[in-house]
Amino acid sequence: MSGQIVLEEAAGQTARGTACVADAKWTAVVDDVLVPMPRRKVPVSLLASQAGVPDTAVLVRDHNSPNDYVLPEDGEVDLADGNVFYRVERCDVQPRGECHDKPKLALVLDDKFEVTIRPDQTGKSVRELFGLPPHSQVYRDTEGPDDSEIPAEADVRFVDGPVFYSRHVQAELKITVNHRVFTEHNGVKSEMKGLEIAALAYAENPSNTRVFFVSDGSREVALTDTIHIKGCEEFQVVRKEVTGGFERPRLDRELDLLRAGGLSVTLVESPGVVVYHGLRTGAGAPVQTTDVLIPVPGAYPGQMIDWAYLPENSPLIGRVKGSPQDHRLNALGQVWRQISYHPHTGGGAPPWNPTVHGFHTYIGEVLSWLKNV
Repeated sequence: MSGQIVLEEAAGQTARGTACVADAKWTAVVDDVLVPMPRRKVPVSLLASQAGVPDTAVLVRDHNSPNDYVLPEDGEVDLADGNVFYRVERCDVQPRGECHDKPKLALVLDDKFEVTIRPDQTGKSVRELFGLPPHSQVYRDTEGPDDSEIPAEADVRFVDGPVFYSRHVQAELKITVNHRVFTEHNGVKSEMKGLEIAALAYAENPSNTRVFFVSDGSREVALTDTIHIKGCEEFQVVRKEVTGGFERPRLDRELDLLRAGGLSVTLVESPGVVVYHGLRTGAGAPVQTTDVLIPVPGAYPGQMIDWAYLPENSPLIGRVKGSPQDHRLNALGQVWRQISYHPHTGGGAPPWNPTVHGFHTYIGEVLSWLKNV
């Protein structure tokens, strides 16, 4: 954001102007808690005091590395070099080598944060990171009154400030698909193909659907047909192919293999999840063991096992690989938070093969994940 300060001098004198650029707001994340900071570079002592770090502990910048950088207590920290930290008891600090891993970077929008290691984003990727509609208004938060909107195609650099806020844009066109309301923010426009309407409900495979125009006598609409949208129309989109749920006998066999090896594992039929109990973590983790919840895909084993969930208040959240998500599940009397972990799609594991892989092999991917804390 840029502004112009005009200093009005005494009557009869000429006004003079001095151009200035408002400073971006900065914040740190310490032990998964947002800590607003007055500027980009601050004394380590100020960061520690505002985060409530006791004298018995020191601050460490999180690089997801055994060599995470320990901040000098009498030094200065540049939040642009990484603004995610955690505390370690002074007596537990061991000698460390030079850290070459990328630091964690916390972007903040509407007082919520998401962690990434990419310092260069776009307006589009920031919206996606926080689950905002493509056409939502996003602004970088500065100390001045004239914040500028960030277009989806704009470059967004972390070094320019990590704090943002959004504003709701009133939609003019809206339709209802499968009892959900969609607007221009979701891609609704005045003329839509049947395929585009189907994609609102089934983005992964809209061509495998049938579309019915409920507001027009529930007539079927071809995917190539064009519908003129005036607003408030209702549609129903259904899949052409419907299969049953997961194969329970196969799942039981795989879990029995794990139990035979001494692992405690629980199958919860509703909401359809498997919980591995008491898995050991890495040497530098804040806890020695943890339970991990894995959802059972609806068409398992044809559908790939994916994701991982940790208990809502687990200190491993933000430490393990993968960003914490807003999605949560209730199972076994507690809340579980989804972590973006995808071993079989670019996460280091082999491509999913339903004839080889299963819950009896996915345990290895989970253990690898926990050991690298």
